[in-house]
Amino acid sequence: MAHAVIATFDPAAEHQIRALWAALANNDIDSSMTARGVAPHLTLAVYDDAMEGPLIGRVSDFGARTAPFGIAFDRIDMFEGRESVLFLAPQASPRLRKLHEGFHDHAFGTGTCHDHYRPGAWVPHATLAMAMRKKQVRRAADLFDGTFETITARLVGLQIVRFRPAVRFESVAVVHRAPFGGKVATG
Repeated sequence: MAHAVIATFDPAAEHQIRALWAALANNDIDSSMTARGVAPHLTLAVYDDAMEGPLIGRVSDFGARTAPFGIAFDRIDMFEGRESVLFLAPQASPRLRKLHEGFHDHAFGTGTCHDHYRPGAWVPHATLAMAMRKKQVRRAADLFDGTFETITARLVGLQIVRFRPAVRFESVAVVHRAPFGGKVATG
């Protein structure tokens, strides 16, 4: 089983992102994010070979040391390919980069992280739709053309999710939750 470590959002931001998922599903573009049963999130790491026990310990410790903080998703973007991925892109921030790099430093030795999620290669994003064909991409562009407004979110914790590695996995299981426990950060 593969594992992902994800950063989760406050309830208001989660609600806004779920509304975008619903709009995509209601327009026959993609309903995969809702169907998978995972919360809106930023993925910090993906492992095929994680040692679950040590990973849980490291995630718990890192979560306890991390203060909640805000980010802003200011645009919708896409990883283009034969099957494209539509996502919310956050504004670049030193805090977000520090969270990602700090997590990887803290979790070192618990498994081999996929290349795309390693420091220096990571593109922070909150997935809206996956495996989109060209026709779906055009419909999504029409759906959000001129209507997207910045979503402000607070990162409030971490989760470890377990899933079967596949091109399109059907569901995930939350293995562990670690709320952020540090002092509340400003800015």
